[in-house]
Amino acid sequence: CLHAPLANGTAGSQLSTPRSGKSPSPSPTSPASLRRRRSSQQGGSSLSLASTRVCDSLDDWDTPQSDDGSAHIPPSMAERYRVGRTLGGGAFAVVKECVERSTGREFALKVINKDKCIGKEHMVQSELSILRRIKHPNIVLLIEEMDTPNELYLVMELVKGGDLFDAVSSSSKYTERDAACMLFNLASAIKYLHGLNIVHRDIKPENLLVYEHLDSSRSLKLGDFGLATMVTGPLYAVCGTPTYVAPEVLDETGYGLEVDVWAAGVVAYILLCGFPPFQGSGDNQEVLFEQIQSGHLEFPSPSWDGVSDAAMDLVGGMLERGRGQRFTPVQVLEHHWVKDERLPENEPHLSIAGRIRKHFNTRTRTTSTSAGVAVITVSTHTTSPNTALFTITEGRLVHSYCHKFLIHYSINYDAI
Repeated sequence: CLHAPLANGTAGSQLSTPRSGKSPSPSPTSPASLRRRRSSQQGGSSLSLASTRVCDSLDDWDTPQSDDGSAHIPPSMAERYRVGRTLGGGAFAVVKECVERSTGREFALKVINKDKCIGKEHMVQSELSILRRIKHPNIVLLIEEMDTPNELYLVMELVKGGDLFDAVSSSSKYTERDAACMLFNLASAIKYLHGLNIVHRDIKPENLLVYEHLDSSRSLKLGDFGLATMVTGPLYAVCGTPTYVAPEVLDETGYGLEVDVWAAGVVAYILLCGFPPFQGSGDNQEVLFEQIQSGHLEFPSPSWDGVSDAAMDLVGGMLERGRGQRFTPVQVLEHHWVKDERLPENEPHLSIAGRIRKHFNTRTRTTSTSAGVAVITVSTHTTSPNTALFTITEGRLVHSYCHKFLIHYSINYDAI
């Protein structure tokens, strides 16, 4: 799962692109807003969050060593960016806020300590090779990268509206139309990735970040490409987050791009009722996996009583047990529930915030800022042959077979 083929270069190759030339762009919130924004945007690349202050004074900025002493900012980078407070950290890296001096635009700076990555370089390179290839308004963008003998610096787009759960929980008037707009953003990102033969493999609400536009509208950006890989044939590594993993992943008979649509279907289900379609029993993951593999989907009353038939039709198509019958991203985007923006006169509100708090660990965050990048902690051990070992760390499972032993990677993607 962690040995994804590299799209550019090989593991351990030096990175020497001081500026990528990429600029973040706002994402459309719905099909109609996409058409409006196409006509209004004329090559501008200004970030709508540029006016937001991150630190109270210039005394809070690094010059040039970071406040925790974990990394020295290269002079060439310090000339262009003021580096501020730490957003998150892990065994390999630290993520900090930074502001481009010439424009005032805010970004996230991920500093990866190479000494702590020895033997795991392929993991970082795999994610980075994917990030280099992608540029889409509904995906968190890699702005630039800089390589030094001791650290790797990644400047990432900064998304400050929290994640999908934050957006739903904070909305006072949440309707099906809001859910459809969010799904439009997600399906647009998946369609783009699949067009490049890239599968994300960890789509979930926590990896869907909320971008707030100047007109107060919101759209989603997909982040965290730590499990993403190129698809050149059937994949067999069992990885992802249990609630969102597709049945064919658990079958271990080979899977492909379709797993992302399944995960998006689970997200859509949650957006409409506040809890997942497959829940297991307490901490018993085996029951959850059996439910997923059965593919038996229900829309229980009273939670689904106020949801439209069109919405349930879409969710059912995305959660088809058979890969061949499952909706494609294009079919999701073309579905009348996603495309139709004609609001009923009295569209009922969906009261799902309480259910989300009940069914998910929506712990209070110290900040609503996220860079959509992963800080990776890895441990390995072996166990008996052909033993399916699942360890849940921050809700994610990863395991892969290597020769006759199972090499287990426990990956902690710290909340940023």
